[in-house]
Amino acid sequence: MIKYLILPFLLVYTLQVQAQQTNYSFEGLINTELKVRLRFSVEDQKAEGYCIYMDTKDKKTLTGEFAEDGTLTLRQKDGERFEGKIIANYMYKGEFFNTDNVDQGTFLFSKIETPIAEDDAILANATTPKNESSSANVKKSLTEVEVSDILNKYIKEYKECYQKGIDPMKCRQYTSRAITEIFNIDDFKDPYVGGSFLTMTESYDKIAADSNWKMLGEASNKGTLDEAIKKANNGELVLVAYAFKGFIQLSFIRKGEGKMSSKWGTKVPEVAIFFNNDPNKSYSSKGLNYLWRDASNIEIWVKK
Repeated sequence: MIKYLILPFLLVYTLQVQAQQTNYSFEGLINTELKVRLRFSVEDQKAEGYCIYMDTKDKKTLTGEFAEDGTLTLRQKDGERFEGKIIANYMYKGEFFNTDNVDQGTFLFSKIETPIAEDDAILANATTPKNESSSANVKKSLTEVEVSDILNKYIKEYKECYQKGIDPMKCRQYTSRAITEIFNIDDFKDPYVGGSFLTMTESYDKIAADSNWKMLGEASNKGTLDEAIKKANNGELVLVAYAFKGFIQLSFIRKGEGKMSSKWGTKVPEVAIFFNNDPNKSYSSKGLNYLWRDASNIEIWVKK
């Protein structure tokens, strides 16, 4: 008797599970260069949703299905498609094919928690008329007071991050977060995890391997420091890198004429720094000579 009661229950439960809809949101790169955001729902092994090509702000409809081996194929109306597998609901990884069925390379997308409303904002910005302003897509220059306010806000959060015992890897992203907001660039956003940023060491690895960046010289060279101050005053992002206790300590030069340092024997710039492993030494503006005894092994980097 119990057996006959259990079987219908299991059948209803199974049908309910099969009918459940699962929503996915991923973001990442095709061939480590083309940034794409995907959102789709899966029900009865069928998928529907859309993708946004972040550089061009193109939105394309997606439809697809799961194969028996777990491969998920998502097709665009133009015939291009994604083929890969979802790993632990956290990652979608596979190959991208064009309309001629030619493999265009690999993709790696990671789960994001970004609200859908942000997609609408991205697409809305893409339709802004070019003549609406003289620089529609470029953030206006911030005053030094505004820059200091942003830095002080992040430094406060940075200190709280360590105090609350949050993952240190998350805390070490604050330098990149501040630079991204102040200079309106994407160089230090994590290409694999939406909404995340590179740590200081990861940021250094990126600029060292990126042909768009170059090392201006070392801080021990007076000419390098003078050039760095000049570039910073022109609104350029000038990074200062220093190896510290197994990590790369990264900071950037603030606008200003610099101050004479008897210790260094030259004029030194002021920098904004989120001090690695010692948040209390973080400052929105301090002379380079205050942070280090001498200029040895301190590199200055700029974007070409």
